[in-house]
Amino acid sequence: MAYIIHGSFGKSTIGYSDADREALYLYFDQSVLYPGTILRQSWHSGAWLPPEVMPRRVRLKQAKTMYDWMLLQGGGDLVSARLRDTVEELDPGRHQFFPVVVEDKSGDVRPEEFFIFNVVGRIDSIIEERSNLEASGRGWVENWSYVRRVGPWQCALDTAVIGDRACWIEHRYSLRWFISDRLATVLRKRKFRGFRLDDYSEEVSR
Repeated sequence: MAYIIHGSFGKSTIGYSDADREALYLYFDQSVLYPGTILRQSWHSGAWLPPEVMPRRVRLKQAKTMYDWMLLQGGGDLVSARLRDTVEELDPGRHQFFPVVVEDKSGDVRPEEFFIFNVVGRIDSIIEERSNLEASGRGWVENWSYVRRVGPWQCALDTAVIGDRACWIEHRYSLRWFISDRLATVLRKRKFRGFRLDDYSEEVSR
């Protein structure tokens, strides 16, 4: 089993400076996803991101609660050290976690450790004939992708392609983070807060 995972804004608002936002989006605008494509990199494209363009500080702009997973204003996902450690436990060395200093509304530094999380890795594991998805642009453009058909969600993923991954991006159904059932089970068991799991997908062998 696998799920699409989303962070949540919740009741707290946290973000980075205008200067950091400009630097990030200048990088995204100038960086293609992979050689030979016109697709640009983004927060959820599965590409490696250079540490030098990452913000070093974020500020809690509203409310006081910090969750294990928070969406940043301007883009990006902020996770707690505990959540970082859990992903590394199941998927070691594959993804990026950029440490940031978290300030409260007054500018005082909070003691908790938090990281901007970037899932790295694009795979093509969707089994089309067992999914309620249809190909858009196949035969016309190299960067064709799947779109969801009308009706209930159904998506089958090839376990041989997924391997031991706990998090990944689907090459033909991108801009979403998929996580394995193994990781989802641990996140629930350890009672992490600040995310939701949608669109259960079956992991099967061909």
